[in-house]
Amino acid sequence: MKINEYTGNALERVHVFMDLAFAGLTPEQLWYRPAVEANSIAWVGWHLTRGLDRRVSDMDRGEQTWIEGRWYEKYGLPANPKDYGVGHTSDQVDAVRPPDAGVIIGYYDAVYQRTLKFLATPEADNHDRVLDDSGNTLAEEMVGMATGNLQHIGQVGYIRGLIEGRRWYPR
Repeated sequence: MKINEYTGNALERVHVFMDLAFAGLTPEQLWYRPAVEANSIAWVGWHLTRGLDRRVSDMDRGEQTWIEGRWYEKYGLPANPKDYGVGHTSDQVDAVRPPDAGVIIGYYDAVYQRTLKFLATPEADNHDRVLDDSGNTLAEEMVGMATGNLQHIGQVGYIRGLIEGRRWYPR
């Protein structure tokens, strides 16, 4: 299996979990923070997607979906293409308050489909190509896509369980 096939496989699993984890959540549940300095499920879903968006736009040399699709407007956030959530303060975490889960899933789906499209191109086999934005190789960024998204979807599932006050695992 090539690394781009592995990455696509891992992201397919994340995609399934994203749809299940955000299904039926109210805005208040999306914004719930289990502790004062903890992240909300909305923030983690946004951050997961922003990281994926940054990586795929570097890989396919295009504009971020965040900007191109004007997703920042739907979230009520600035258009800053450099803001992925890394180093956010508590106030910045609290500012990520999409109006509903559809915004989170819509943005994620747009980036996910773009990523799958890129991973299926011949360019995705050029694993040693150094990317302009990150300075990493394509292979290194693909590993980052898979591991980062798998880590964050686990956090999403954990927060969903806290929101519901029970063990949570999608069926």
